[in-house]
Amino acid sequence: MKSKPMGALFGVLALVAILAIAPSAFADESEQYVTISKGDSSSQGCVDAKNCFDPMILTVAPGTKVEWKNADTASHTVSSGKSSDNETTWGSVFYSGDLPLKAGQTYSFTFNDPGTYDYFCTLHPWMTGQVIVAAAMPSPPPSPSMSMTMLQAMSSDQSETVTIDTTPAAPTNGQPLMISLNFTDASGNIHHQNYAITVTQDGNDILSNVTGHTHTGLDTQTTHALTSSDPVDIKVTLNGVGLPNTDPSTWTGPKGDMISFHVVPEFGSLASIVLTIAVISIVVFTAKTRVLPRL
Repeated sequence: MKSKPMGALFGVLALVAILAIAPSAFADESEQYVTISKGDSSSQGCVDAKNCFDPMILTVAPGTKVEWKNADTASHTVSSGKSSDNETTWGSVFYSGDLPLKAGQTYSFTFNDPGTYDYFCTLHPWMTGQVIVAAAMPSPPPSPSMSMTMLQAMSSDQSETVTIDTTPAAPTNGQPLMISLNFTDASGNIHHQNYAITVTQDGNDILSNVTGHTHTGLDTQTTHALTSSDPVDIKVTLNGVGLPNTDPSTWTGPKGDMISFHVVPEFGSLASIVLTIAVISIVVFTAKTRVLPRL
């Protein structure tokens, strides 16, 4: 009688855990803070301490909002430019306003364009700072371990091993699937491997080659563009080792031996969280009720 309330309880706990994890998992550091003067700015003491604006030099990514807070007893302004520039250019990019910031007041500005932005306090021109907006770095090309997935299987007599790598790692709608094949034996390689390969998705052939041959044991096959991100089935048939222009009856090694691979979509980070919580909930629920849940 208590199993249903317990199940509901763990369902609620799973949801709470997801909501608790999600904000930290997807948090975006899009806001930075600068403190205006920690000392008596009128004596220029903060210049020697380099804390008129703290931090004095701030590096941010494009799209970051920077907020200045006046922690001094005196009033201040935040104006783009340098005091040595022509006054007509002061504050041309950002400016906290003609009314100075009093103690505890704040001013913010969002930096979208890469570049170096000097700024200062128009009331105390020795108080200077700088915001460097770094250009977004291009994503590095994926390493083989990131862009490929490795699957391995052996022939029925265990004399040959077939290894496949796929790019991308998971079936992706609209993209072809490149399949790298590696045929090896006990000595570490196979020369002149004959094979057939068939790749299907959702019951449709997206690659069919019955006359595959590799001189070195390494070969690559590419499918048509996938019509979905559903799992892909790859079947490799070993047809023997020998030169393709010779009598197939003289070929050695396994013949007609079919090896199957199943390439499935990858879990996203949130799906992994949900899956983990679900497994934990089932384990705890089973321990509490001492019965196996019906799946």
